[in-house]
Amino acid sequence: MRWNLALLVFAYALIFVAGFLFGVSYSAEILGRSATVYAAAVISGTESGTLATVTAQVIPGSGRTYITVNPSAELDTQESAQTAASVAARLAGKTIPIYDILFTINAPTEIVGGPSAGAAMTVAAYAALTGKTPRKDVVVTGEIHPDGSIGPVGGLVAKLHACADHGVHVFLIPAGERYVRIAQPVVEKQMPAPGVVVITKTVQWKTIDLVELGKKLGVKVVEVSDIHQVLPYFFS
Repeated sequence: MRWNLALLVFAYALIFVAGFLFGVSYSAEILGRSATVYAAAVISGTESGTLATVTAQVIPGSGRTYITVNPSAELDTQESAQTAASVAARLAGKTIPIYDILFTINAPTEIVGGPSAGAAMTVAAYAALTGKTPRKDVVVTGEIHPDGSIGPVGGLVAKLHACADHGVHVFLIPAGERYVRIAQPVVEKQMPAPGVVVITKTVQWKTIDLVELGKKLGVKVVEVSDIHQVLPYFFS
């Protein structure tokens, strides 16, 4: 009876040690990994676009998410970063709560904030967690939701031009945003009498087809509705 009890205790101890060593080995494999993708953004105070780098790094921790932005930005992205990390971990099949994900966004200038980097952060985190290398000629913009769906964002015309300027081949945008209406100022001058000039300023709305504009700029524009449609473009 005593021998049976001893063998049972030994078996449980062996299972515990094996599980612990496997967990340590498994976590060590992903700790320290990092991955970088580009995110399209709009420069603050302008109507011009730019590309920022989004890097996700897996570090020792307890399941927390951090975000650092350089040089500065009006980014409401802390919640987006947490959502991105959660969605990426689920997609990658990683559930061990002994690591943190650190996001670093580097932009050439101050950029307009918002949740538009959510999809890009998800891709970067997924790449870091799985060890895959994302393509650098693909850019995605869009808000990431907890269910993995991608929400609408603004400034798509400026972002598309920024992608073209940086040699991006594929620009992924939220579904339903192919057609964008932009306001164009119109200035008219009239001379009702000699020496009298009347200037009239109005706004004319114009609809832009981003897919067609992308063809002219050499960028393939694709609408995506969720992160599952995004990943094949980055890891094909």
